[in-house]
Amino acid sequence: MTKKDNILFISLGRSPAVVPETIDALMDKGIYVKRTYLITTSDEIIIQKCIPLIQEDFEAKYREKGMHLCPWQAILSSDDIYTERDNLKLMIKVSGIFKKEVGNNIYISMAGGRKTMSAAMALLAQIYGARAITHVLVPPEIEKNGNIFQLEGLPKDVREQILHPKEKRLIFFPVIGISWMLDDMIKALQGIQVKSIRKEVREIMMENNLLDENYKPTPLGEQLFKLLNDIEKYPIPSSKLPELKFKQDEFPHAPKGFQKFINKLSNVPYIEEIIGLEYKNSPETRINELYSDGSFKCQYSDGDKAYSLKVITTAKSRGELQFIKENLQQYFED
Repeated sequence: MTKKDNILFISLGRSPAVVPETIDALMDKGIYVKRTYLITTSDEIIIQKCIPLIQEDFEAKYREKGMHLCPWQAILSSDDIYTERDNLKLMIKVSGIFKKEVGNNIYISMAGGRKTMSAAMALLAQIYGARAITHVLVPPEIEKNGNIFQLEGLPKDVREQILHPKEKRLIFFPVIGISWMLDDMIKALQGIQVKSIRKEVREIMMENNLLDENYKPTPLGEQLFKLLNDIEKYPIPSSKLPELKFKQDEFPHAPKGFQKFINKLSNVPYIEEIIGLEYKNSPETRINELYSDGSFKCQYSDGDKAYSLKVITTAKSRGELQFIKENLQQYFED
């Protein structure tokens, strides 16, 4: 039997100390985390200060133990969660990583970040059958210094005590998974053979206002169906850092604005690699061809000359390919 990896999903705000505190607390319980995914926004403080601090600490404390940090795969493109749409975007991104790690022992920490992140991750934990939701309690004097602005001003030895406190307590919250009834739920929300669906599933859905008394999807049920449908179609995120998807220095005569366009494309989670092809005389920025293997050809133009590219994505299934068709166009609009 293949040994399962222990995986940690942790929401992150401006208090980076929650990451090593949680990892250390899990290790104290004999749970060594193979991969840690940071779930966060594009807030400038988080990107420029919090994540680099976590990376530095990870390199010093955990790398030699075979533990890996994955900081860039689940970052919302906006600097905060302003709308329901932002929250849904984050859920869909995170779900791609959940799909990638299905079959492993998934632990979730919701100590940092927005409360909406916590709610989204709790739902995904149920859908994908996470092992547990965790929370670490530390003394008040440790907690108040866990914010990045406090940490930056502390001497190195004091900062070490905040990031790796001796006194901490890990609390486990059990996850009641719904994966066993997910297929039935989707059928019910589609209106397919509702009466043939297990009675207990129908009752649970009615009690939670997902179906009405006639077994028709409620507005809340329709919203859940759209979310589940989008989650199913979302390709698995690439494990590459954005800056490693394209070699910037090979194209010194690229069209104006090319660097900005490439940066935007490199940050699309499901894009694996961007390959430069050739210069063209064309005024258009567009997608040229999309292939069944999930790759596509496109071009970027400054209104005069264009540069064509081949883009490789992680899409494997027909549904994932359809998702790309529906969602790529936004990256080619000004």
